[in-house]
Formats: sequence, C-alpha cells, structure tokens
Amino acid sequence: MSDPTTAIHTYLTTAPTSGFLHQPVEMVDHWQGRDNLLWRVRTAEGDAVVKMYLDAGQVRSRRQRVGQQLFSAFGLAPEPLWEDRTPEGLPRQVLVYRWAEGESLDLADPLHRDALAEGLAFIHRQEPELVQRFSPHPINLATFWQIWSASEEALARWVTRASAPGLSSLLDSLWRETHPLIGQALPLFGETRPALIHGEMSVENVLIRRGRCLFLDWEFFGLGDPAQEVARFLFYSGPEWSEAEQAAWLERYLAAMNEPVLEERIQLYRRVFPFHAATNLLHGLLQELAASAAAAQELADHAEMFVETAAASLARAAQDLGTGPLSQEDQAQLRAELADLLKYTL
Repeated sequence: MSDPTTAIHTYLTTAPTSGFLHQPVEMVDHWQGRDNLLWRVRTAEGDAVVKMYLDAGQVRSRRQRVGQQLFSAFGLAPEPLWEDRTPEGLPRQVLVYRWAEGESLDLADPLHRDALAEGLAFIHRQEPELVQRFSPHPINLATFWQIWSASEEALARWVTRASAPGLSSLLDSLWRETHPLIGQALPLFGETRPALIHGEMSVENVLIRRGRCLFLDWEFFGLGDPAQEVARFLFYSGPEWSEAEQAAWLERYLAAMNEPVLEERIQLYRRVFPFHAATNLLHGLLQELAASAAAAQELADHAEMFVETAAASLARAAQDLGTGPLSQEDQAQLRAELADLLKYTL
C-alpha cells in the first residue's frame, strides 16, 4: 500500500473517532478527484468511500455531508457515515459515506432522462430553510451579472494590448448584445429567492439505481439558483444529446417544478452561457498569465486546446446572441489572434 493509503487504513482501524475502529478493513480501490483523494474500503458493514479533501476541505466536506444527510433518505444521495475535521494521523479532514452501485447516466435513454428531471426537480423544490450555507455559484441573476461583468474592462485592455482587432470587435459586439438583455431581465427576476441546488451537476455525477437518480459529489451543495444550474447542465452536456431530447427533458423538469417564470430564467441563462464560458476562460487565462512564468509556460503548452475551446464558445455566442454566424475567414482570424494572445499580460 502507498503511504497515504496506509495512513487511511491506520486511521480507519485505530482512530477513536473512526466508525470502523477495531474492525477489519480492506482497501479495495484508490483514485484522485479534482481536489480530493478517495478510497473504496470494504468492511463487515459493507463498502464505503473515504474522501480526504485537499482544498477548502472544511467547507466542502460540510456541504457534502449536509446534502447527503438531507437526500440520502430519499435515495438521491449516498448515506454519510461520519465527518472528521481533525482525523488522527491524517493531514486533512475526511468524510466517510456508503459506497453506491448504479448504472452510469445515459442521456440517450429516455427513462434515464425522466429520472434525472424528476430527481433534480425534487432537490430544487425542497424548502431553502433546510440549509444555511450558500453554494459557491452565484445565488441569482444579479450576483451572476455583477461577477461576470467585472471582467469586461480587463479583457478589453488585454485584447487591445495584444493588437487583436477581430477578437476586440467580436467581444465588443457580444457585450453590446448582452448588456440590454441582462438589463431588461434584472428588474423582473434579478434577485429571485435562493433554492437548494446540487451545485455540481454533470453526467459523471449521476448514477441510475432502481430507476431513480443517485447524485454524487455534493461539495458545492447549498443555496443557489436552480435556473442557472439547469442551464449550466444543458450547456456543458449539450454534445451528448439532441436539441429535441433537451427540450423534452426541460419540459419534464418544468412540469415537476410548476414555478412561474422559471423557464424564462433558464432560457436567458442558456442564451448567454456560451459568451459567459468564453469570457470566463479568457479572464482565467489572463489571471494565470499574470501569476507566474511557470503558469504562463503551462498555458503555452496547452495553447491549442485553449484556442479551440475559446473559439468554439465565441462562435456559438455570436450565433446565440444574434450577431450572426462567423465566416470561415473570421474564424481563422479569431484562432490566430487567440493563439497570439498568450504572449501578452497586463
């Protein structure tokens, strides 16, 4: 066993705070998440997952435990066993919960899609007073816009310094379309009441078990904007199912919610998300470039992926926001300017 695995095994079998104290524990599997290390273990009581957090662990483990506690009773989350903020012999806090079996979510399967719509709507319908902690995502449109629009000036200065006229013109036109779109919506539903959201909805974070959804990875659970969560899921899972399937799924979800103007809120987010994704990527890269030479070199090593991702998001944004499809010549110029952008910082 590797050193971290040995330390986890020792903790599970000898720490006074362990729920498996003095029990035989078999280490079955080990893998790494984005900001955590995970182990599957086997005990006389069944299999469990031990999750050790590497970043903002105290907040994330608390969010996940609360979400699991609330929804495991309904079969929508794995059952949490215990949380240990100061585990003996370990450098970081851990959360231990039941291992869950199930099928991978297949968006091509109509039964899976229906189960997902019903399960997600069930989470969103619960009383927000059940929790006090906010999800890291913006809680409403007003907050979403406040955070997003703050990047506009820095991006304009960066693109101007890089002498990227095509990119500069495209960004200007997309911001011009976005400002009135958001401005008209803010008085109507800019500060809607927060609701419970899963926080990290993705195909990978859902299993199908006995015809129902089981949601994994509740680290971003809390109060948030369900319209934003649905739109974000539809945007990032888009290539995996057709527009007709997405429309039918959304109709099923909305029927389960029965909430006025929710569809209008979702469609607004869906319209601006491609541009939001592109500007978030650009602004994140600008911050990375300014951070260190090592970060700049790492970005240069992945320049092709950055260029393709940003160009695709901007092209879709132009389509969705009504500035028109980009010609092949415009797209070629856009890719060239995006590649050149990595040479400049503010």
